[in-house]
Amino acid sequence: MSVNIVVKDMGLDYAIRGGGRKGGKLTALDGVSLEVKQGEFLSVVGPSGCGKSTLLYILAGLIRKSRGTVLINGREITGPALDRGIVMQGYALFPWRTVQRNVEFGLEVKGTPKAARRRKALEYLESVGLSDFAQRYPYELSGGMKQRVAIVRALAYDPDILLMDEPFAAVDEQTREMLHEELLRIWEATHKTIIFVTHSIDEAVFLSDRVAVMSAGPGAIKRIIDVNLRRPRAGGAVKASVDFSVLRNRVWRLLQNMPDSEREGAAPADSDISDVISDSATL
Repeated sequence: MSVNIVVKDMGLDYAIRGGGRKGGKLTALDGVSLEVKQGEFLSVVGPSGCGKSTLLYILAGLIRKSRGTVLINGREITGPALDRGIVMQGYALFPWRTVQRNVEFGLEVKGTPKAARRRKALEYLESVGLSDFAQRYPYELSGGMKQRVAIVRALAYDPDILLMDEPFAAVDEQTREMLHEELLRIWEATHKTIIFVTHSIDEAVFLSDRVAVMSAGPGAIKRIIDVNLRRPRAGGAVKASVDFSVLRNRVWRLLQNMPDSEREGAAPADSDISDVISDSATL
């Protein structure tokens, strides 16, 4: 599998103004290095304020890095481009456009003829069960419906990479579970490269091929954990498994700055497995 995204020794500084600190700076990210393979589903977790979303916006071309290298398909990122789609937690749908015309937006920017973009939009809405809502407006949809529209809008113009910033944070737990299944179905069908920022350890482990754990600010990649859970994944069965609980606990321990026993080569004993399951039930 070829490498799609390469981040090497990347950092971001913000200038500090006022308070007698003229010329000072705040380092948000420092020494971030990461490689993401084509077609991979990578989640990024970390403490609040560690720069998870900032990293995503640099990859989207919305923020410029201060130093280091950020390449997509061997080319330096200089700004937003149609090879990347982005989905945010606030949906970011245009309230004056119908659902169908929201999905068509990227295709319009791409210069797709009207009939073709209408056909494509309806195909994507059909794929997520929203074809009957094509002529509705965003205010007429539930939170879960809006998020499905945001996802297919990002996919409709066929970007290579999908960047997702806590896209399910604003929906209830039942809707979130449904959207997890929907996103995995779409990913398995399209083979897009996905980078998914989340605060939820369960969400990260369930969805991903790998989980990147970031350290507190200035943010950096502390560890990347392989998620060797069989696909396709059914929520209830996977999350009830011991393997899921062990992986979840590894991520949690890294976020809590606790030793990672697997990294040190020690396989968990039976008593450790019980502790893992107990921890998972209470977190």
